[in-house]
Amino acid sequence: MKRLTRIILTASLFLILGSGAYAGRDGKPITPYGDYCSRFNHYGMHRERLDQDQIRKALYHYYKSKGLNIMLINTQGRFIKAHIMNGKRVVDTIIFDRYTGRIRSIY
Repeated sequence: MKRLTRIILTASLFLILGSGAYAGRDGKPITPYGDYCSRFNHYGMHRERLDQDQIRKALYHYYKSKGLNIMLINTQGRFIKAHIMNGKRVVDTIIFDRYTGRIRSIY
């Protein structure tokens, strides 16, 4: 009996720890891992550093197709922090590398 209980508890623990966690709705990630904005290529090449308005436009166009809005939080330095909003609800928090165009979820 003790062995059966131990097996059941171990299996339950593996199932709980093995399940994925996703920010957003329906278990689908809002921002795929290591995605890039449309102004950059997949090698992260761009001629110059983007300013705040260019970043806002690039992120707006990236998330517009998903029906989401953006709210820039921190615009100082190389990395820009932004909340991804569905209405008034935050569904993801991202950082945007203004040199390479890489978008990473940090939610």
